[in-house]
Amino acid sequence: MANLVYINEGTSLTWTNTGGDYALDLGGLAAGGVRAGTEGNLGAAPRSDMYRWTLVIDGWGTDPAVGETVDLYLAFSHDGTQATRDGDLSGTDGAGTTVSLPNLLFLGSAVVQTTTAADEIVCSGVVQILHRYVTPVVHNQSALDALLNTSDEHKFILTPIPTEIQ
Repeated sequence: MANLVYINEGTSLTWTNTGGDYALDLGGLAAGGVRAGTEGNLGAAPRSDMYRWTLVIDGWGTDPAVGETVDLYLAFSHDGTQATRDGDLSGTDGAGTTVSLPNLLFLGSAVVQTTTAADEIVCSGVVQILHRYVTPVVHNQSALDALLNTSDEHKFILTPIPTEIQ
């Protein structure tokens, strides 16, 4: 008799300005700006290698142009030190640079769909992560528009989706 293989969703980790597991302050991220979050610890192995990710951009400071993007990257480290972290990131929530982006894993782009500043944009996907430590990096690719800075709830969510054999 064959065994069934199920997805058994784990506990999500959230990077946000306040109230999350790790810090990622995207409020007011300027056009062309890059922000790296605090490095997160996924735990020692054995653990899931597959994760569902979601990026939520909670709005803009001014009306954006349709087609502009906010790009999401991940940096990894096997031991949590800057010497082994992709892009030579510090591991703390703070400004980043476009120079580091080619050394990071590109996950996807949240694409502006309306010209209304208050509209939220969300993108998501699945990624395999084999490292213990992970740092989200966000690049505002807008030509002119900063992200919302007042009462913003921008966030990055990472949820383990390990398989379970029964």
